[in-house]
Amino acid sequence: MMHSLHSIAAVLQLASALAAGTFPVALMALSMTAPQSLVPQIKSRNMNMPSASKNDEILRQMQEKHRPIAAAFVPSEFKPHPALTNCHLQTLSGVFLRKNLECAYITETGWGGLTKVFTALSNIQATEDSCTFWDERERITSSCGQDFYTVDIKYAGKRKTKFQSDQSKGIVVLIHGLESNSNSSLSTDLGQAYVDDGFDVACINFRGCCGTPNNSLGGYHLGFTDDLRHFLQLMSELWESNDDFDKRPVYLSGFSLGANVVVKCLGELGDVAMSLYNVHGAAVVGAPFDAERNVKQVDAPGFNRAIYSRNFLNTLKKRAVLQLDRFCDGDPLTPLFDYNRVMAATTIAEFDNAAIAKIYDFDDNIDYYRSTSCYYYLPGVAVPLFILNTADDPFFDP
Repeated sequence: MMHSLHSIAAVLQLASALAAGTFPVALMALSMTAPQSLVPQIKSRNMNMPSASKNDEILRQMQEKHRPIAAAFVPSEFKPHPALTNCHLQTLSGVFLRKNLECAYITETGWGGLTKVFTALSNIQATEDSCTFWDERERITSSCGQDFYTVDIKYAGKRKTKFQSDQSKGIVVLIHGLESNSNSSLSTDLGQAYVDDGFDVACINFRGCCGTPNNSLGGYHLGFTDDLRHFLQLMSELWESNDDFDKRPVYLSGFSLGANVVVKCLGELGDVAMSLYNVHGAAVVGAPFDAERNVKQVDAPGFNRAIYSRNFLNTLKKRAVLQLDRFCDGDPLTPLFDYNRVMAATTIAEFDNAAIAKIYDFDDNIDYYRSTSCYYYLPGVAVPLFILNTADDPFFDP
């Protein structure tokens, strides 16, 4: 999430926990009697939910085992400068100031702290949209065989084989946010923290987000777990088929839309996340638990709609124009999605109704939100899970 400076800082504490040999840890530990009624009645074509009764006892035992691990982690308290408590100021300035070591985590409460912030703001320089952080990129054919996604890899040591260095403690699979990619500062900051603690990092770029257009209409959405599940399957196959590839722990991490995908995927997989794919835990920031509520927040008239919603819409509409040309012969009356309503959309909800719901065969945007929001999948999560959200996130319903 591109908001408060403290969000990413607390998530980075996960790296220290990993380095100490513990599982990633969680604040969102479900009770042993987590109600399955949380999961709505949704068309099976839209999700990959685990069997409702097949592994209930195994799931319950794993949750009981991992709950103490989840409860053991206590994040540090965020105490912003009294003049910098506004959520919008933190959201916007954080994009530019988080990497400035002089002011990213100031402790002064008076003019000294403010002076550092103002000095940093005055020295902001435009940077080229390039990234040299990652060691290599792997293009992977999707599970359907008709598209592809890319994975950028950063090795913690000397490269041993694809996706694994010689002495790494495991691999962290990182998922970015809406219209973001592996080049974002959040992706590279998280990646560097995990590498510093001895973990290889693989950042999955959603289809169409790697700088090269994808090969199918759409690409990804709030609940698009296909490529993450496919990559986990690929890892498990490497353990079985490649003698040089060691079976080391897998962890998941992500932010914003990527956080939703991680949590939803864990809920879909249930106990097989660990038993089949060796996923030992996850840590995410800015998880949009309930998109049906949050879309009203980000689309709210005023600052949110004028800045946040409008910014997202601009990039989404540009993508829609490209998709119309590539997959619909440039026909604005294509039956594949409602192009004219997409271009006329003034809110994210209107865009989702005209584009996402049409392309992915949801009844409407509400069906889309209820089918994909990670809140409904929490009862199925079996591994330790850390979810960090800010109390005043301007994107989310409080």
